[in-house]
Amino acid sequence: MSVTPPSEQLPQVQDFDIADDYESLVMDVCQLLSETDCHFTVSGFGQEGWPVNVSYDLSSVIEQLPTAIANLQRGLDAEIDLYGQGIERRLDFTLSGNLVEIRCTSSTKWSADPSLEVLPHEEALSLLTGLAREFGIAVQRALPDLAAKTPFAKW
Repeated sequence: MSVTPPSEQLPQVQDFDIADDYESLVMDVCQLLSETDCHFTVSGFGQEGWPVNVSYDLSSVIEQLPTAIANLQRGLDAEIDLYGQGIERRLDFTLSGNLVEIRCTSSTKWSADPSLEVLPHEEALSLLTGLAREFGIAVQRALPDLAAKTPFAKW
C-alpha cells in the first residue's frame, strides 16, 4: 500500500469545517485529496494495482491505520478492512514469532493467489507506518493549514 502525494497545493478551501471526530476528518481530507492527482495504490496477493480510489478506499484504510499500527507495535494481531463496494477485501495481520502472516480474504468473486504473505514483523510495521507517513506528506502538500493539526502533524 502506498500514497503518491499530489503535485501541488489545493486552492484555499472555502467553508471547510474541520470535523471533530477522526473518522469524519479522514473522510473529509480524502475527499479533498481525491480532487487532486493524489494516488492510492495497493498491490499483492496475486494482483498488481487493486481497484482502489482515494476518496473512499484510502479513507477506510486511514481510519483503521492508527489501531493497526498500535496493535502491531504491542505485538498484537491487526486488521485492515477495505470494505468499499467492489473491492471488499480484508487483510488480517497475525503475529507468529518474529514474523507477521498477512492473510487476504475477499467477499467478491476475486480470490487472492496466494492468500497468505509472510513478512518480518519490522517490515510489516514499516509498511503501515510508511503509509501513514505518505498520507501525512499528501495532506501537507495539498492542505498545509490542515496538516498542522492533530493527528496529521504527528505523521
